[in-house]
Amino acid sequence: MKLMDKPIVTIAGCSKYHEEELNTAVKKILEPFGGIRSIVAPGKKVLLKPNLLAAATVSEAVTTHPMLIKVLTDLINTAGGQVFVGDSPGNDKQAEALKSSGIQQVIDETEADVLPFKEISYKKVNGFKERSIPLAAELDEIDLIFNVAKLKTHALTGLTGAVKNVYGCIPGNFKKRYHLEHPLPLDFSRLLIDIYLAVKPAFSIIDAVIGMEGPGPRKGKPKQIGLLMASPNGIALDSVAAEITGFKPEQVTTIAAARELKLSGSNLADIEIRGLSLEQSRVKDFDRGPAGSGKVSRMIASFPISYIRNMLYARRPYPVVFSGECTSCGICAEVCPAQVIELKLGIPDIDQYECIRCYCCQEHCAQGAIKVNGK
Repeated sequence: MKLMDKPIVTIAGCSKYHEEELNTAVKKILEPFGGIRSIVAPGKKVLLKPNLLAAATVSEAVTTHPMLIKVLTDLINTAGGQVFVGDSPGNDKQAEALKSSGIQQVIDETEADVLPFKEISYKKVNGFKERSIPLAAELDEIDLIFNVAKLKTHALTGLTGAVKNVYGCIPGNFKKRYHLEHPLPLDFSRLLIDIYLAVKPAFSIIDAVIGMEGPGPRKGKPKQIGLLMASPNGIALDSVAAEITGFKPEQVTTIAAARELKLSGSNLADIEIRGLSLEQSRVKDFDRGPAGSGKVSRMIASFPISYIRNMLYARRPYPVVFSGECTSCGICAEVCPAQVIELKLGIPDIDQYECIRCYCCQEHCAQGAIKVNGK
């Protein structure tokens, strides 16, 4: 079950999304692994899998920055690889997300190919349990995946990084179904670990030049961090990202889940860090958001008695609609896995009793009109 015996995570400084500075930083984080030519062989089909959560602009810091995608595309091309870009946003509108994020322009300029995530191919995995994961069938055409995540807070998992980013490899309504079947943060994160093991990205990079703090992953605050981070081991990468942003391992439920399986990279002490040190990389005054404690979710997952679990579950933060900021777009009702949101006089009405606390509505509200317990 181990991903690596001694995972290596590299950290490099990068103050802005300037092509030359990004190119230098990317080469630095790849150097300990032999550089791009040691990772990508000529003729290989390489998928750049960005974070394309939704149709958001570059300034919002919601999606992976297009200039990072350009720099990686150019480097892969120099190694003789063929670049594809693909993801399945939460609302499955890939074309809109690519255009709004600026990544479509990069694809056009570099003559990369868009990989549509539409068909399903089941991949068996034996992680927390033996199950078949419905991945995008188009991934079968790819030789290796570069998982290019964005460093952001997340209302459900605490932090979204490399492991959470592979959730976009699941197309269509399967994402909604999984939220419905796994509403508790730690249980959902166990699923995310199994998905990560099924996807098996060859390499993961976290875009932390500008990250997101506060009520992420959609309407938090852009945060100047000035870092790029990389590793073949996405769990180790997330462990380091959590450490430098001030999270305890149990507060990031994907890391907590990885520790249950004793996966390599889930314990910071076992990770070798190259480039900048942890002390040089720590982010001052990082707002970890409403999921920053993470304690209640672990308690819920541990109680065997159903009525106690239900009692604690009911005490979890719930989404609140701020009608003055709402534009009645209806996206919250569209993405709600439990289908418990109804527009009444143009304002979303959330059935709090039936709400599964997955926070998809908060995650996809472009106006930030839905907040977790008002935060």
